[in-house]
Amino acid sequence: MEAHDLKKLAAILSESDQYRVTEKYKKPEFYNTDDSSDKLIGVFLDIEATGLSCNKDKLIELGMVKFEYTQDGRIFSLLDEFSSYQDPNMPIPEVISKLTGITDDMVKGHQINENEVASYLEDVDIIIAHNAGFDRVFLEMTFPNIALKAWGCSMYDIDWKIEGISSHKLEYIAYKYNFFFKGHRAIVDCLAGIHILAQELLNSRQAVLKQLLVNALAVRFKLYANNSPYESKDLLKARGYKWSMNQNDKHRAWYIELTEDKVAEEINYLRSNIYGGSSINIPVEIFDAYSRFSGNDKQLLDPLKHQEKLEWFQSLCLG
Repeated sequence: MEAHDLKKLAAILSESDQYRVTEKYKKPEFYNTDDSSDKLIGVFLDIEATGLSCNKDKLIELGMVKFEYTQDGRIFSLLDEFSSYQDPNMPIPEVISKLTGITDDMVKGHQINENEVASYLEDVDIIIAHNAGFDRVFLEMTFPNIALKAWGCSMYDIDWKIEGISSHKLEYIAYKYNFFFKGHRAIVDCLAGIHILAQELLNSRQAVLKQLLVNALAVRFKLYANNSPYESKDLLKARGYKWSMNQNDKHRAWYIELTEDKVAEEINYLRSNIYGGSSINIPVEIFDAYSRFSGNDKQLLDPLKHQEKLEWFQSLCLG
């Protein structure tokens, strides 16, 4: 069947409420035409690894795709790509090979040059990944001398749930935007990620990339409800707190991550509903786009950068 016949058939099916038609991803020449706005350079990055543990698993594929964008969230041209395998010097688990299609023979003898990665990222204003907490940690572990960059996450810096998208998986989000792709290969995932960023959010109609930039570039406070009464755990869970399971967390406690505008309200809630005292001791970590998602203390910025915000936070706790 010819391509034009398939398009006609797809149009007929789409008009019916009995079918939903999704289209295979096709790399566009551009998303918006050039104008006089100042362009920034973003990169979508994706890493495939032998597993999920940054301590025992290794990177096996790195993919990156640059794109032009403006601060209002418009994406323009797709730029150059970077794609390479890395020999992990360990067998790739069968489940990973089945998931990614990457075998031991494909990566054997391959080594990604750190200087080439650094050079590729030199002019980049922000790195975006779909689960930046995974990708950034593996990038830092593999290439410890890469310069600090701002990071954003297309999984967590978009409120997909409020937009009517119930799953954070990249393939499912693509489906909701009426396209599909073969996932778990680095460059393909990067191109699909950028394609999603170039869309409008389904309910708010804001540019996807615009919401990501606003959320990624905000200063964030990670509050630990240290020594909270055991009976308060249901209250904390209902409010959005999570139990600290990450090996890089400095406290074993219920925690929540908030933007600055929500901090004062949260301190008042903890004082009134959890601790019952006028003065409370709440440990906090303050992040920005350069330090967020990092698993390496050496990559974190000088704490004095946020000294004023820390003092303000401590004054709230004192009541």
